[in-house]
Amino acid sequence: MATAQHKKSKTKKPSAQKKPVAKPKKSASAPKPKKSPSLALMKFPRPSATYQASAKAQPVMSPRLQAAVDKSEITDVLTCFARGIDRLDENLLRSVLHHDATLDFGPGVYQGTASDFVHWVLGVFQGVRSSHHMISNVRIELEGDSALVEAYFHTHLRIEKPVGREDVFLGGRNLDRFERRPTGAAGVWKIAHRKQVLDWARTEAASDIFYHQNPDAIWSSRTKTDLSYQMANFPGSQSNGKLPAFLGRHYETKSVKF
Repeated sequence: MATAQHKKSKTKKPSAQKKPVAKPKKSASAPKPKKSPSLALMKFPRPSATYQASAKAQPVMSPRLQAAVDKSEITDVLTCFARGIDRLDENLLRSVLHHDATLDFGPGVYQGTASDFVHWVLGVFQGVRSSHHMISNVRIELEGDSALVEAYFHTHLRIEKPVGREDVFLGGRNLDRFERRPTGAAGVWKIAHRKQVLDWARTEAASDIFYHQNPDAIWSSRTKTDLSYQMANFPGSQSNGKLPAFLGRHYETKSVKF
């Protein structure tokens, strides 16, 4: 019995349970940290250098939209060429011709390079009192980075001669091969070769009756004194919006004389 009681006295004491450690409460005002987007992007392969370079280029257009843009730029070159001659603007003329362009106006008129042409045509038109070129009926056939262009023109020249002034009227077509350099949508269209074909011509004695009867009309100039170079300074173009001084004047129908 004593032995049994001794065994009972040696019963194991219950082990002390560990108290759970209280976790610190998160502050309600502290926002949850956001994942860095750069880390998420690192899971994907980086774009190649070629792709990054192409992404900086001009956006890709549909073929029809690109063709419309190309034709608009080519037409602008045609009008700039005419303006360069009428205003004797050497820089403008050079800007629409590729450096290695060639021009053919006939063996007895002019055949040669773009650089020589600019010197030649400006010398010719120094002896012309006034000139007026109109471009119309523009037909453009696009072939990638080149284009075949046919453009009709009407030209009036006022010529000073010892016997008096003459008016020369010309009608014809400019047959151009355009090239876009460098290739691709970021390139610039310019004339690479031009042939000028005449369809008709007429010369007659000049009559200055209208000029003498309307000396106060606004007449053009052959140089950069022409008003087309001053359009940025026209009334209303400035930030102060100043109105022209001639507002309020009244004119009769007889102010212009024919």
